[in-house]
Amino acid sequence: MQAKVEERNELSNQQTEAREKNAALKVENESLRKEMDEIKKRIDSLEETQNDAACPVCGQELSAAHRKSTLKELNKEGKDKGDQFRANKTKLEEIELQITNYQLQVTQFASAEKDILIHSNTVSQLTERIESLKSAEKEWEKTGKKRLAEVSKALEKETYAADARKQLTKLDKELAKLGYDTFAHDELRKKEIGLREIESDYHNLDSARKVSKQIEGEIESLKEERKKKKEEISEQEKSYEKIARALAESETLSPDVNKVERELFALREDENETRSQVGAARQKVETLVTLRSRKTDYSGQREELNQQIVRHKTLERAFGKDGVPALLIEQALPQIEQKANDLLDRLSDGHMSIRFVTQSEYKDKKRDDLKETLDIQISDSAGLRDYEMYSGGEAFRVNFAIRLALSEILSQRKGARLQTLVIDEGFGSQDAQGRQRLIEAINLVKHDFAKILIITHLDELKDAFPNRIEVEKTERGSTVTVI
Repeated sequence: MQAKVEERNELSNQQTEAREKNAALKVENESLRKEMDEIKKRIDSLEETQNDAACPVCGQELSAAHRKSTLKELNKEGKDKGDQFRANKTKLEEIELQITNYQLQVTQFASAEKDILIHSNTVSQLTERIESLKSAEKEWEKTGKKRLAEVSKALEKETYAADARKQLTKLDKELAKLGYDTFAHDELRKKEIGLREIESDYHNLDSARKVSKQIEGEIESLKEERKKKKEEISEQEKSYEKIARALAESETLSPDVNKVERELFALREDENETRSQVGAARQKVETLVTLRSRKTDYSGQREELNQQIVRHKTLERAFGKDGVPALLIEQALPQIEQKANDLLDRLSDGHMSIRFVTQSEYKDKKRDDLKETLDIQISDSAGLRDYEMYSGGEAFRVNFAIRLALSEILSQRKGARLQTLVIDEGFGSQDAQGRQRLIEAINLVKHDFAKILIITHLDELKDAFPNRIEVEKTERGSTVTVI
């Protein structure tokens, strides 16, 4: 029983774990369902968008190649999530089956604790009984055993009940004088027992005679009752014949009941049909009144919604790429460009500069207007080149100059001051001259910040800055030293 209880507890734990897995898979599948719906919407939106328009997914110009690659990526992502969703669904079915099996097994072991209690009580009772018997056995060993030996010795030597034995001897002598025969006495007793059945038969016969007299009396009474019933039947037959004649006469004079009933049923059907038509007409009238009221309400709502649509379209245009954001960008770009070029001039010793382009021509040469865009043109002593054509160190300098300029302009617009500058690595992509220029640029802008944090693994840069926090990894963990 204890093993069953432990097995039941183990099954309960497994059942709980299965339910937790089940809940987690359901949550994951719900999330996957939402993600697949979102991917489906993006695919539909991408398929409906015309070429040369802005991509609804990434905002770039939509070309045939870009559409194809984006659709391929979205379909692959949707397929992966669908496969995961179906795999989770299969696992859910398996886990639910496991939970059902666990429940059945736990139910089978439900009475294990009760059985343990019953058997424990039985064991306790039997233990107490054994202790009681052992106590009784010890008591008997002390007194009963000795008494048993005395009684057995008395029975063997016939020294018990001397007076009773003398009286029994006397009675045996008297019976011998009387000539008492035990065998003859037993035979007479057997005959007497056999004759007792005859007495029982006599009593049964007497009872049967009394019952027979009662039955004879009942038979006579039934005969009298039968005679009276025959007379009543005869009178009722005469009455029936009289009534039947009167019914036949009345039927000949009465109208056709079946015809009248058919006409009544037809009239009732017409009445029910008319009532149904009236009810349907009333319902249509009520529905028409309700629809008219709803039409009035909808007309008011439509007018209000039209006004909201006009306002929202105005706001959409104002906050769209050609609205307020575009104006803000156009106003801020010259400042950002000036700040970035000032810093980039220090970093490149006057060899590099950038320019922001906000308008460009369409691929379709037939169009005279320009499209809104935001391109960054970078030039150096070799001329104008794309961003991808610059080395890692040069690209880092450009990124550093633009980000720092953008941060300063944003802080000025918010009326705040940049307090902290963090540079995480970045020196590894620079050559020795580039690193020196970057350090000089940092020293030039250090007065613009309350704190500058530079993270690097290059030991040669340790002496370039006055304060350092060195982190060293050892077998016992990392140690920090402030210098």
